[in-house]
Amino acid sequence: MQTFEPQAECTKILVTVKTYPLLSSKYTETVCTAGFREEGKWIRIYPVPFRNLDKNQQFKKYQWIEADIIKDTKDPRPESYKLAGDIKLLHCLDTKKSWEERKKLVFSKVYYNLDTLIHEARDTKHSTSLATFKPKRLINFSVEYDTSLKVRSQKLKILKQQISKEQAERLVKAVPFKFYYTFVDQLGKRSKLQILDWEIYQLCRKLIRIHGARRAKIANILREKYLNQLPKTRDIYLFLGTSKYWHIRRSNNPFMIVGIFYPPKQVDNSYQ
Repeated sequence: MQTFEPQAECTKILVTVKTYPLLSSKYTETVCTAGFREEGKWIRIYPVPFRNLDKNQQFKKYQWIEADIIKDTKDPRPESYKLAGDIKLLHCLDTKKSWEERKKLVFSKVYYNLDTLIHEARDTKHSTSLATFKPKRLINFSVEYDTSLKVRSQKLKILKQQISKEQAERLVKAVPFKFYYTFVDQLGKRSKLQILDWEIYQLCRKLIRIHGARRAKIANILREKYLNQLPKTRDIYLFLGTSKYWHIRRSNNPFMIVGIFYPPKQVDNSYQ
């Protein structure tokens, strides 16, 4: 029986999600990148060897890019695509008028009930794997020590045997923590989801350089920023994305927080 490979398509994407790089034996490092098509639909491109891209292809968050992409036939999630060519950088969306231009796409569809979103993810008619979600209330921001660092160390040792010394020295540094938001949705459902957003990891690396091994100090600074300071002046939305592994296995909750959207609070917010 003859099989047909999907055709590559040239697509414009507004990048809204960049997760912290993971080690990869094939690409050395990969970043899960997601965003919106022009019509407002979510799209994921993975893997992206971001830090190995040429400088003229390294995109920022909230920047439009153009690239040839092809459907990932090994990934049943409808939003998942692979790069099939170079990336062309286009313009960035600014934060004028309380992030008005960004909101037009980000608020194309917003979920308020987590069970509804999980049901769509488990339903093969939808298999929703990316979404904008509005929590009713943030309860906690927690920082936990990452017990998987030994596994990463073993991966790193194998990887260093496969690449040059120069490449090995450029590999992303490990962050010894995991980050979580605990929140309730509009129906009162309480959830604790891991945060994979690049911005938090970068801030944590900066704090490690300043405070060294003082874990409690670092955790308190991060908690103060993301649980107290940010929600006071910003309207918090969460970009949720599924893990391919747990999505395929139809987990009770395959979602993680892959990004945080925080426009300034407004007295009259017509987008809610």
